[in-house]
Amino acid sequence: MKMLANAKCVARHARLDFLPMLFGDDFVLAEQHMFNYAQRFCCDYDGGFWQFYTLPNGGGYMAPNAERVVFSSLNGFEAEISGDAAGMILTALVLNHRCWLHHEQGDDELAEHFILRAEQLRSAIDDHPESHAIRQALD
Repeated sequence: MKMLANAKCVARHARLDFLPMLFGDDFVLAEQHMFNYAQRFCCDYDGGFWQFYTLPNGGGYMAPNAERVVFSSLNGFEAEISGDAAGMILTALVLNHRCWLHHEQGDDELAEHFILRAEQLRSAIDDHPESHAIRQALD
């Protein structure tokens, strides 16, 4: 599977700490949004195990444990990509969605947390072997 070379897979014993690190106090709903977005945008997604990855800059992302995924987004992008690339796209979409939601609700602290995590993820996209497809899906 193509994946980001400098991302580190979260060890089994550290998985419970990952979601609060990535999504802050909103981690329960944000994780559910990840699964909902996967069902919406990944053809043939029917659940399963997800890998958690941390980035050297302090960010991270979740990725379905799938070799290849057919990803179809609202902007017309459709392609077969790695599960890792799909995870980066899905995480970016959820971070953006939750940021706007918390901004609208007046929770500036959580909105800032999501902005930081989105910026950290965006800065890592160019290092991914499928960066062009990831950017097309997010455009």
